[in-house]
Amino acid sequence: MDNSVSVEGLNALLWTLTAVAIVLSVGRFTIRFVTAGRFHLDDASHLLSLLLLIGLAAAYTTGFPYSVRIARISSKQEVPPPLTDPFYREYLQLRLVVTLLVFMVLWSVKATFLIFYRLLFDVSRTFIRMWWAAVALVFATFWVCIGSTLTLCGSASDLYNFQICSSPEKLLAIRATYKYWCALNVGTDLIVLALPLVMIYNLQLRRTQKATLTLLFSLGLLVAIVDILRTVESLQSGTFSGVALWSSLEVTIAVIVASLPLYRVLITRKGRRNLLSRLSMERYKHMDDDKSPGTTERRFLDTNAGTEKSGKGTFRNDLETQDSAVWERREVVPLAHIAR
Repeated sequence: MDNSVSVEGLNALLWTLTAVAIVLSVGRFTIRFVTAGRFHLDDASHLLSLLLLIGLAAAYTTGFPYSVRIARISSKQEVPPPLTDPFYREYLQLRLVVTLLVFMVLWSVKATFLIFYRLLFDVSRTFIRMWWAAVALVFATFWVCIGSTLTLCGSASDLYNFQICSSPEKLLAIRATYKYWCALNVGTDLIVLALPLVMIYNLQLRRTQKATLTLLFSLGLLVAIVDILRTVESLQSGTFSGVALWSSLEVTIAVIVASLPLYRVLITRKGRRNLLSRLSMERYKHMDDDKSPGTTERRFLDTNAGTEKSGKGTFRNDLETQDSAVWERREVVPLAHIAR
């Protein structure tokens, strides 16, 4: 067994990256609320992915000792317990939970990006058609991955049968399943990433602005690259520490990357100035409301009404991703190891 990374080291890395994802997500939500005055559907999707990530980190932490023992048994460093030992069933149950949570995290991140792009780029009927096609494909591939997970050892009744799941024939089938899981995940990642690039090319922006946006929206390639590396590690060496390391990196990086697009307002001096100005206005408004409690309800209603009227336009303006003249012309479109 490869001991290059200890269980303690893996847990430290996993929870450190999870903490980074939490901090960046809180910052994302703060920027959204300050700039747009309310939350959008992509915020709910991102919150879901964050909660799933925390649950997955807990499942990984619980499952790492099981994976270590399985690795020791496979390398004949430990005498295997009898097949009637409940350890095997617990291991397979944890493997199932981890695999399902991995898919839920990755696909909820894809949903976050898809909703985000719809809010930004609903100016073209062609884009809306491409967007719906991407949504249908992402939705279908998610359920393909979930279904294949539930039948990984054959029939659903054999899901917790270690003797069947570890047979040579099933191990070969599981290796093939890992390959097409990787193909589906990476393929849908590339499709989701390609959607905004088409629109960015047609925006009336300076080349530097287009390059910045392209780089920002292409960060999702990191997740695809890590997924490929994890799959290669799993198929070639299959060591516990290697697979666990890349699996931990994949899910945490996915949530981190999904937090970053809204941080673009902090890149430019104008964006930072606008954000600070809005924060100051919010602080002044609350101070004024405290002095005049009778006007609080009216101010709240006026603010909400203004937000509803501005709608997606306000959202786009806050992100500074378009030329105002363009939007004025817009159309209204009514696991061998538990660390998978």
